[in-house]
Amino acid sequence: MTPLILFPGMGADARLFGPQREALPQLVVPTLIKPERGESLAAYAERFAHQIDPGIECFVGGASFGGFVAIEAARHIRARACFLIGSARGPDELPLRIQALRRGRRLLPAIPFGLARAFAGLAAGASGWAMSPASAQVLRQAGDADAEFLRWACGAVLTWTAPAALTIPVHQIHGGSDRVLPASRTRADVVVPGAGHLISLTHAAEVNRFIKDRVS
Repeated sequence: MTPLILFPGMGADARLFGPQREALPQLVVPTLIKPERGESLAAYAERFAHQIDPGIECFVGGASFGGFVAIEAARHIRARACFLIGSARGPDELPLRIQALRRGRRLLPAIPFGLARAFAGLAAGASGWAMSPASAQVLRQAGDADAEFLRWACGAVLTWTAPAALTIPVHQIHGGSDRVLPASRTRADVVVPGAGHLISLTHAAEVNRFIKDRVS
């Protein structure tokens, strides 16, 4: 069975793909590695790709930020296709508000990501009853995330340069109500009505079917 490698989003971990791990026995969800100082997204993905390369043909993909990593990593392993789950093919698909932040990326060192991480964890514990289980789960993941990684990842996204088009198929599924990365700015093959940014959790059946139909 051909391996399927999916990278989790920023501040997330393997829990983001819980439903996919149950449905896809060939799925591997690597733990995001620590970035090097000043490392670009492309350089990070290349280094990561060499570490998780199975040495055979595989499928690669990711959700949100993990999809950005996948698009870049796919160039350095024997990937048959790339799956994007609520993600983007390049910085041109990012919403205008994120693109506008590129001008203020030098302020990132002053942002208290540690406090944001702690607040996310507390919010999940204190308010989990008032939000969807998927939202609460991702907040818990954010609470566990490394503040320095979050700072680097934000900077890497804000300095991401448009990658060359891949020579392999890119399969893209997106939530129609995604407010983080709006579907209207993407070239998604499938847009799931009513689904938001956490589509791998909230609409697992649709995501699982989308992947299964394309890895067979």
